[in-house]
Amino acid sequence: MMKEKTLESNTPNMAADTLKTALYLTRDPEDVVTISSLLKALWILLIILALSVGINIFLSFRKADRIVVDKSSGRIVELNNRDYGSTETVSISPDTPTSTDKKYIVEQFLTALYEVEQSTRETQVNKLLRMLDPDLSIAIAGRLKQNGVLSAEKAESVNSSWELQDIAVDESDPYVLRAIGVRRIRRKAAGQDVEESVQLKCKFLLKDTASSPVRNDNNLRTGFTILRFRVEPVNGKSISPVTLVADDTAQETAAPPNTGQ
Repeated sequence: MMKEKTLESNTPNMAADTLKTALYLTRDPEDVVTISSLLKALWILLIILALSVGINIFLSFRKADRIVVDKSSGRIVELNNRDYGSTETVSISPDTPTSTDKKYIVEQFLTALYEVEQSTRETQVNKLLRMLDPDLSIAIAGRLKQNGVLSAEKAESVNSSWELQDIAVDESDPYVLRAIGVRRIRRKAAGQDVEESVQLKCKFLLKDTASSPVRNDNNLRTGFTILRFRVEPVNGKSISPVTLVADDTAQETAAPPNTGQ
């Protein structure tokens, strides 16, 4: 009788052990393979993404490929920033603004200022204001509006031409340029057609542009901006603002350094 009781008392423990063994779980080998494959694919995608970001950053800081072709001969002078020499009409050298750039921006400024055609006048004024130093640009724009120069030109149907006679860089200061030219004006005054001609002498003080890059559309790809300028009639007589526009206000408040008369 004692043996039977012992068996009966051990039976529940054995059942519990059997139940515990039955509840033990194992992962399907196919699931393990699938998860491993997904992790490998994820790492590959992460590596590709990192390479893509790195390449984009590199290309954003890298200079663009440059190809220079001499149209007169069809020869390639430079390819992908590698110099291949020079031809009779083209030469490759480090980018350094020269006196030619200085003269060009002054020539274009005078043309935009004194060559008037009413259909394009607003565009030309915006163009010349961008060539000026920001402080001077604001001062000149205010002066044109305050003195009613543009409205007077429109009211009198002003059309004018500009002929540059000479331009030179000052020998004592490479940032000072002097120019002389003739402006011919046709306008209506008191119902009559009026034509007048005036010879103007001009003086400019330039500075290296502070914009980045150095050459941009505002400075006409020259690398310079106009800091100060003065225009006077050669005969010394004062004439109307329609005929003559100069940086008189700025000259009164700040004289340009090293201009040398």
